[in-house]
Amino acid sequence: MLHNFGALLARHPVIMAIYGVEQLKVAIESEAKVCIIANIDLLKIQPVINLLTQADKFVIVNIDSCNGIQQDKSGIEYIAESGATGILSTRLQTIQRANRLELLTMQKIFVTDRSTWLRSLNAIEQSAPDYVQLMPAPMLPLLSQADKMKLPPIVASGFVSHANDVTYALANGAIAVSSSDCQLWGMALSPEGKIK
Repeated sequence: MLHNFGALLARHPVIMAIYGVEQLKVAIESEAKVCIIANIDLLKIQPVINLLTQADKFVIVNIDSCNGIQQDKSGIEYIAESGATGILSTRLQTIQRANRLELLTMQKIFVTDRSTWLRSLNAIEQSAPDYVQLMPAPMLPLLSQADKMKLPPIVASGFVSHANDVTYALANGAIAVSSSDCQLWGMALSPEGKIK
């Protein structure tokens, strides 16, 4: 796993959410260092990862949304051998398999009410991901500090489309956000913790 990943997110707290290949050029030229790729077919995964890693980007594959990649041991090994930094998934077993291969793991959870929250906590306890992607981001301030402490570092996602959304998520316990809005990708934090 990338040991300085947290420090990287501390400098560039917006993770690029790249759906398909249309925004690749923008992503490659962006100041942001971390991206999540999604909705990419198996045959295009390797070329896309190559392009992004050559541009010094760290690539997390949303394996749930990439057609043709099985979430068994072989599928996870393929992602690991492709040069990706990590895997994003909602699935407990996928995260566990990726952990065994020492990929960075990010588990996606959807918080809609107390019952889904409790199920999510149980799944995270079993899978032990490195990070959790919490959706939707506006739910973050509704969680108690005690609840947030039960989670790995939080990446807020969903309804993050303005600089204020980024600032709000970071102020409410997220270490980063993910967004498909390329206008946010260049945001950085100063040493004083201010968005610039």
